[in-house]
Amino acid sequence: MSRRGPGTIGAGLIAAAERPLRQFAENLPKTVGDDAYDGIHDARVALRRLGALLRAFEPVLPPRTVTGIRREIRWLRRELGPARDLDVFINETGPELGEIFGAETGLRALLDVARTRRAPLAAKLEKTIASRRCRNFAALLNRVFGSNGAIKSRRRRGGNADECSLDSPFAPFARAELRRRFKKIRKGANRIEKLEEPDLHRMRIRLRNFRYVCDGFAMLLPEGRYLALRSTMTKLQDHMGALNDAVTAPLLVADLAAHADHGLVAADLARAVGVVAGWGAARRQVLRATLDEPWYRMIKRADRMFAGLKN
Repeated sequence: MSRRGPGTIGAGLIAAAERPLRQFAENLPKTVGDDAYDGIHDARVALRRLGALLRAFEPVLPPRTVTGIRREIRWLRRELGPARDLDVFINETGPELGEIFGAETGLRALLDVARTRRAPLAAKLEKTIASRRCRNFAALLNRVFGSNGAIKSRRRRGGNADECSLDSPFAPFARAELRRRFKKIRKGANRIEKLEEPDLHRMRIRLRNFRYVCDGFAMLLPEGRYLALRSTMTKLQDHMGALNDAVTAPLLVADLAAHADHGLVAADLARAVGVVAGWGAARRQVLRATLDEPWYRMIKRADRMFAGLKN
């Protein structure tokens, strides 16, 4: 049986956004200082969750509000992105590559380059987080998603009785949105192995946003079946995320080498770039070859969940 959820779309909006809104508020101050590594990651996740919910609730929200929030989410993610990319390389990818290719002095040099480039970003982020623009953005999120928000339904000409508003029933709206999103994912079920990397990247984002909206609407879903589905979605997302890292890591390493200090040995840097490029190509091949198993398991569990979901 599905659990009882909010009665109206407006109440559903507040309930769905409670977790990411709190996550954003708690982690935004942590994007600078000793907790920056986790703080930036968690703040970016919160922004992605809120962005996914914004798209889901877009039909009942004022267009100018949607446009404004979407613009500010893009802005803040761009501000946080460079620091996060370097953090991942410094704390995750670089050490992993060091264990595999420990004798490569160029890799150690590139880690030093990454740390050098990361240092000034802290001061830049501190200014960003303290800026009026960032404060205004946080206030806007609370007005739209918070429990004390004062947002109103979008105004439409004509007054079609079938159109939803914030006062419309939440359950049919939410279930229709979930089905719509899964239908787009389901179309790729029989050709996942054939997708080129750009299309696979878009599928990864689509799957991630579907998971975020499912989390927001979880109060309406069959608990056991959704937990089983979520477990498979998380594993699939991790798999596709590793595949994406195998694409982006060589690009980051090449960029670090291109902007490295001229005092470093060029041959060492060039060799490191080549080593990481080869690692990335091999890793992509392995991850692509093993993608179908977690993918089809996720599709099977999603089909089962939706089969038991009321209209």
